[in-house]
Amino acid sequence: MDALQDAYSDIAALGASLVVISPERPERVAAMAAKQKLTFPILWDEHSRVAEAFGLAFTLPDDLRKVYSGFGNDLAVANGDPSWRLPVPARFVVDSDGIVRSVDADPDYTRRPEPEATVAFLRKLVAA
Repeated sequence: MDALQDAYSDIAALGASLVVISPERPERVAAMAAKQKLTFPILWDEHSRVAEAFGLAFTLPDDLRKVYSGFGNDLAVANGDPSWRLPVPARFVVDSDGIVRSVDADPDYTRRPEPEATVAFLRKLVAA
């Protein structure tokens, strides 16, 4: 989230908006956003319905649930959803006409779209 915040002013300067969609309950997101001083909107994807609609939701397997729980990460509590569903990290660039111009998604949650790549893409889009 810090990297997104760092890129946010560049994104806004290009006339674009940044919106993050998260399965975490709003009160948890608000606390995290305040702690990290995030200034962009974060919307709640209750029960991962948006992620599901985009084909980007998956259920954490039992063995990983135990690992997460061992670290004190109870997704059922954090997300207010007992399904242990998570979104695949993804980035969509949608133009002002509602046309999707770019999608970056990777099932490996450790490989997330880099905010600077988004800024570079937006610069090319604006210049075109």
